[in-house]
Amino acid sequence: MAKTATESPKPKRSRAETERRLIDVALELIRDKGVLAGLNLREVAEGAGVNRGNIYHYFGSRQELLRAAINRQFEAIVDSLSKSNSETGFVARRLHPFRSNNSNNKNNDSMLRALLVLDGDDTVDPIPLFEGGLSQLRKDVIDGDIDRGHDLEALQVALSALLRGYRIFRLPYAKRVGVAPKELDERVSKILRTWLEALAEPPADSQNSKLK
Repeated sequence: MAKTATESPKPKRSRAETERRLIDVALELIRDKGVLAGLNLREVAEGAGVNRGNIYHYFGSRQELLRAAINRQFEAIVDSLSKSNSETGFVARRLHPFRSNNSNNKNNDSMLRALLVLDGDDTVDPIPLFEGGLSQLRKDVIDGDIDRGHDLEALQVALSALLRGYRIFRLPYAKRVGVAPKELDERVSKILRTWLEALAEPPADSQNSKLK
C-alpha cells in the first residue's frame, strides 16, 4: 500500500547506533531472563528492530555480541572504580566491591564472562587489566600493606576468584544463610578485612622457615 502524504519515513540509524541498540537489547534480555538462559538472537533482533542478519553482519557471531556487551559493562565498572578508588588504601579498595555490590542486576561482568565460558569460549580473560592490578599490588607492598614475601600473582588470582564467585552467587548465598544480601555483604566484608589486614605480615611458611 502506498504511503500517504502524512506518513514520514523512519529515520535510518547509523551502524554505531544499531550496534549500541543490539548490545542494549542483549543486556536487557540477559537481565530479564537470567544469564544461564542464554541469548536468543531472534529476540535480540526483534527488540532492536533489525533483521537477524544484522547481528552477524555487525558482530559476526553470538559470542562476539556477548564480548561487546562485556566491554560495555566493563568500561562502566572501570569508570566507577576509578572514581571511588583514587587515593584509597589497599584494604578499603578491596572491600569496596563487596559493600557496593550490584549483583541484583544480572548484567554484571562476572556473569557475562561465565556465560561465554559455558558457551565454549576458551579465549575469555578472567582478569582484565591483570598487569595494572599487579602493578597496584606492588605499590601496596611498597606502602607496607602487603608483606613482600607474598606471591602477588597468586594473590591477584585469589582476590579475583573470590569477588567473581561472590558476585555470581551472592543472592543464592544470602538465601541459603537466610539474611538480606546487604547484610551478607557487610558480614563477608568483615571476614575479608581480617584476611586482607593479615597480608601485612609475612606468609606462614616464611615465618616457619625463620624459626628453623
